[in-house]
Amino acid sequence: MTGRVFTIHPGAPFLATLAEALLDGRLIAGRDYRHHPLDLADVSIYLPTRRAGAALRQAFRDAFGAGAAMLPRILSISDVLEAEDDLLAPEALDLPPVIAAAERRLMLARLVARWRERVASDQLLTPAGQPVVVPGSPAEALNLSADLLALLDQAELEGVDWSKLDALVPDDYAAWWQLSLNFLRIATEALPAAIAERGRIGAGPFHRAMVEATIARWQVRPPSGPVIIAGSTGSVPSTADLMSAVLSLSEGAVVLPGLDIAAPAETIAASVFDCAHPEHTMNKLVERFGVERESIGQLGEPEAAMAVRFDIVRRALVPAAVTDLWPQHAAVLDADPEGTDAALAGISLVVAANEAEEALAAAIALRQCLENPAARSILVTPDRTIIRRVVAELERFGIEVEDTAGQPLPQTSYGQLALLLVEAAAEDFPPVKVAAILGHPEARFGWTAARIRPAGRLIARKVLRGPRLAGGVPAISKALQALAEQAEAGGESTLLSDAIALASAFGDAMAPLVAAATLPAPTLVDFLDALRETLAHVTRRPEDDKDEPTRAERQLLSILDEHLRAPDAGLALTGADFAPVLRALIGNVLVLTPSRRARVMATGPIEARLLPTDRLVLVGLDEGVFPPVTDTGAWLSRPMRAGLGLSPPEVRIGLSAHDFSSALGAEDTVLIRSARRGGAPTVPTRFLQRLASLIGPARTEAMMARGDRFIDWARRLDDRTAVSRAQRPNPTPPVAARPRMLPVTDIETLIRDPYAIYAKRILKLRPLDSFGETPDFGTRGTLIHDVLADFAATWTAPWDEAAVAALIEFGRGRFSEALAAHPEVHALWWPRFQALARFIVLEFEAKRAPLARHPEIEGSMNVTDDFALTGRADRVDIEEDGRVTIIDFKTGRAPTAAQIAAQLTPQLPLEAVIARHGGFARLTSPREAAELVHVVLRGLEGRDEIESYTGHAPRGGDPVTLEETIAEAELRLRGLVRAYADPKRGYLSRARPFRKTDRGDYDHLARVIEWSIEDDGGEE
Repeated sequence: MTGRVFTIHPGAPFLATLAEALLDGRLIAGRDYRHHPLDLADVSIYLPTRRAGAALRQAFRDAFGAGAAMLPRILSISDVLEAEDDLLAPEALDLPPVIAAAERRLMLARLVARWRERVASDQLLTPAGQPVVVPGSPAEALNLSADLLALLDQAELEGVDWSKLDALVPDDYAAWWQLSLNFLRIATEALPAAIAERGRIGAGPFHRAMVEATIARWQVRPPSGPVIIAGSTGSVPSTADLMSAVLSLSEGAVVLPGLDIAAPAETIAASVFDCAHPEHTMNKLVERFGVERESIGQLGEPEAAMAVRFDIVRRALVPAAVTDLWPQHAAVLDADPEGTDAALAGISLVVAANEAEEALAAAIALRQCLENPAARSILVTPDRTIIRRVVAELERFGIEVEDTAGQPLPQTSYGQLALLLVEAAAEDFPPVKVAAILGHPEARFGWTAARIRPAGRLIARKVLRGPRLAGGVPAISKALQALAEQAEAGGESTLLSDAIALASAFGDAMAPLVAAATLPAPTLVDFLDALRETLAHVTRRPEDDKDEPTRAERQLLSILDEHLRAPDAGLALTGADFAPVLRALIGNVLVLTPSRRARVMATGPIEARLLPTDRLVLVGLDEGVFPPVTDTGAWLSRPMRAGLGLSPPEVRIGLSAHDFSSALGAEDTVLIRSARRGGAPTVPTRFLQRLASLIGPARTEAMMARGDRFIDWARRLDDRTAVSRAQRPNPTPPVAARPRMLPVTDIETLIRDPYAIYAKRILKLRPLDSFGETPDFGTRGTLIHDVLADFAATWTAPWDEAAVAALIEFGRGRFSEALAAHPEVHALWWPRFQALARFIVLEFEAKRAPLARHPEIEGSMNVTDDFALTGRADRVDIEEDGRVTIIDFKTGRAPTAAQIAAQLTPQLPLEAVIARHGGFARLTSPREAAELVHVVLRGLEGRDEIESYTGHAPRGGDPVTLEETIAEAELRLRGLVRAYADPKRGYLSRARPFRKTDRGDYDHLARVIEWSIEDDGGEE
């Protein structure tokens, strides 16, 4: 080979060094571009990414200063693969057009679906009889197709011969892998044939053909000027082929990133077989080039400290086969302690307690660097979740971050809206999603934001909160119309009119999606067309709004159009399928958000080793994050990959090791890891463990000491002046503001938690209903109470089997109406009602013979001149002796006799007090109580029961009669009323809670958690 191989030391700025070397004639012999800048136009430079190309252009501008120059043709390596370096590339003209990604994926998804249908049932069982999970929905088929396409593209770039599939013995593998082999045989034959049938070519074969054609063209007609490939490790075989071809040119050069040209022979030999070594890939590449290590030139000289640091890292990451030399390496470091310490002085190690602290420490490290107005910093991590956390933390400082990978489309505002619309239509408009749509910043319906937002909030507050309405959007409009007719909006007539109009506009916008789901045989085309139409309605702006579409909007609409044009878009779907299918279609799409103002860049390790920075923050240095968990994919096991000749997954570990060592090439490097992730302890990345083992505990602690400042700042960032904890509230409102009337159900609350009465009756606060509340046990109790009350008031025949049948039929209509929007709840509650109906009729009513039954009877009495007690008894029966039985139906636990006697649950005794004073309107005169009855209705065989209270005889204590209990209840009631007539008496929070674990609606307002910790003398 007549060309030359170079490397740039990790401690030297890669792109600036590359530009200077080219200008000075060190890169291409005999070419001095510094004095002949116009000749640069003949030079072609290929870099791993387009962003690196933009940075190299800036490096050339900096090198020339104010002078004029023609810049080289700077392209990314993918431009060669995609024929983007020349619109009339002859290689591309000789090839069929590349099949669109959407068309290829849908084609393969249909193939996967048909494969699933044709697999024999006996093949879906393992030898042990366990079922084998295969794709059972269109979304699963699409996701599996994406994995398979990635595998096929990788195999194409690596030149894998799929005929080797026949050499793999299916019996050697588990049932899934046997199925996978069978399908791979189909996919590798049927898919290329189907693509060729359409006059297209796959992306993988096209890229491979472009590389081969480019190499062939260079051999016949070499480029007119120098060709340089820089910054690539050659991990992709097609790229390695291209690099070899460049070296065959008379003025070709390859510049490798951070190759250790001084590595001992035994290390180089071992690294070729050790995939986890940072230079495994590059050493194999150099071996393939056939160049002598001594002939590889090094461009740029790092500072002495950086050279020592790289030497330390190189020694720490030696192949496993030569780690026995570590004692010798440690001795070399100890021989020059000052030089070693100086080399490590720029490295800070941060060990955060958890992911939140890790992200905040990283944000602070990036923020501190920006104190220098000219400084720029880079955040590096392979974990997208970590990037999102750090970006969120930087927002508190008002710092904009440029994420070079882009934001996932489903996480953008427009992507979220599209998914919300599809999910809302598929799920019959759940209230929380309807509220999210109406409040979404992209949802405008042709209205101004000032008009739509209040109307949307009114719909959410008045209609969507509380029990879920059955009937979708029409039910929302109907509920708003009812509000208008009943004038319940209270001074919001204009706003209510807007809400009605907004609900109508929302229904019209969603109509295409709803209609698509009701088609006899809907397809992906139907749903994509409907979504496009719905999005157009929902996101329509007023005519005077000139805002341009966002990148996310343009990208999502482009994806929809691309799939609509695909011949296989006739994929059969149901309404429930479309939401997961849409998520599968856009889930891996990234929306780039370039920024010229951002001084912080979040990037991947490849770009980080090329771009200049004043501080590099490497986050996520834990096993499983950096390096990521090795994954063989869904289609091939590890032995199968080896049998086909695919590169092993461990190569990714070696590339991560190279990324780690390159990151330490930044003079100011901050390494951050978290001691726990997801609540579980973590293990430091093997690279960090190796480095710490080599340099020793003292130097590791010194790095941690430098990193502790970021942890300290993170932990103190939200510090504020210490304030005393809240005291238990005990408000004393004026007597005039205190309630003059309470129902019997509130008396127990007044005893147990007076503050709740203060908040409810004096402050007039009510808990805000949740969105689309699911019926709970309180709803069930109310429903059963109403059914029993109405039935008792109307049934006059004997209480026998006919009464059971009548009660069940009577309840059937009530249950169906009340639970129309919740069939799953109806399915649980209805059998239990049928069971308790038999108990009520045959075990309770049939054994009673009162003179009269009075269900849901209202009553009241004046306790003092200024206070009245009200109540509503579930039922009051008049017995033959003129006394009354007061009955309470319970669908939960009934109070014990001891609790009733102790006046802890005084509801029925107080209702007896009202009866004694003639307070029940339907009773002709005052009545004494014969008994207090709780009928416990659980709807479970043997669990329904009748508990009658006529007194209580405690062990070792004096018995209490019913008359004494009622008298005591009246006495305590009058004492309670007098007590709260005292202006000094406060409404104490949780004065006598039934259980410490009980939670009330107003506990957060009373700051119960805070003052209860203070009372317990504990720590938060």
